[in-house]
Amino acid sequence: MHSYFRNDALVPSVFVLFAISFLAIFALSKFGCNRDILGKVFYVWSSVFSLFHISVFWSYTSQNYNKEESKRIFSFINTGASAGSIAGPLLVILLVKNVPLEQVLLITSGCLLSVLPLIVFLNRIHQKSSKENRQDLSTLSSNPLEGFKVLFTNSQLKCIALFILLFTGISAFLYTARNDLLVNFSSERRLELISAQELAINILTIVLGLVASNRLTQKFGLGTALAIVPFGISLLLILLSFNPAVMLVLALEVIRRAGNYSITRPAREILFTGVSREARFKTKPIIDVAIYRGGDVFWIWSLAYLGDGYLNFSLTQKLIVGAVIALIWGFVGLSLGRRHESKENQAP
Repeated sequence: MHSYFRNDALVPSVFVLFAISFLAIFALSKFGCNRDILGKVFYVWSSVFSLFHISVFWSYTSQNYNKEESKRIFSFINTGASAGSIAGPLLVILLVKNVPLEQVLLITSGCLLSVLPLIVFLNRIHQKSSKENRQDLSTLSSNPLEGFKVLFTNSQLKCIALFILLFTGISAFLYTARNDLLVNFSSERRLELISAQELAINILTIVLGLVASNRLTQKFGLGTALAIVPFGISLLLILLSFNPAVMLVLALEVIRRAGNYSITRPAREILFTGVSREARFKTKPIIDVAIYRGGDVFWIWSLAYLGDGYLNFSLTQKLIVGAVIALIWGFVGLSLGRRHESKENQAP
């Protein structure tokens, strides 16, 4: 016999858990815990937080909108994350001059807890909608291994995991290329360039999310939305291999990340409107966290093997390898989008 827990308690529980964890880290710092160890724990835990809470949010969101609605509004919802990524650092900059650094953790916990009334409000709206549509969204199986089982038995979810793995590969290739080219710059100049890059990424993400992403998905289809950024990156990596200048690498990274945040990410989340609820809440976090971070490790090792570790590839050669990976990434995205829309057209 399976046991169940209430679905409407899942998202607030995640936010409360992370809020408590940040309060605990703050308390440990006040009680004299070793700062070096605590800093390493916080670095790893905040990395998990940055992926996991977003994954849970999109799992929650994808169950409340149908496939047509998701194509229309997911890009606008995603724009909120970009606005937050601008507002958050600005808030820290304003606070750090007047508030001790560790107390920023208290503010972070307060921000997480302040979201709870909004989640309760949204739960009421969506529960009313689900009752009108005679859908039961109240419970989920509590089997912790159910997500792995669904992943290994569902070809679509395995393709999504492959899509994420290839995405992390392109991230690793561009990250190492940027670091290789910035090595001769002063730390002040590197900070200036990277800060300008982050600002450009967030601005471009908001612009594309507001004016282009939903139109692209609705007019040209989900397959195109998932493949356009990978195919574009593949072409640009080939062109970059002829002249791997630092400003071109930074510009390409702006295009890749802004394109991912505003086009590829919302399109990828639409895929989860067509899977089971167990897959949405149990398998999706595995893909978004374990596959994502595992992919980072895999590609860093692979790049080490291609470079000084064994094959001694030059930067140009590594960029060409990256272009091939981006091309495969694009074809996987095209296949995923077309399969999703084929099932959508066959559905009653």
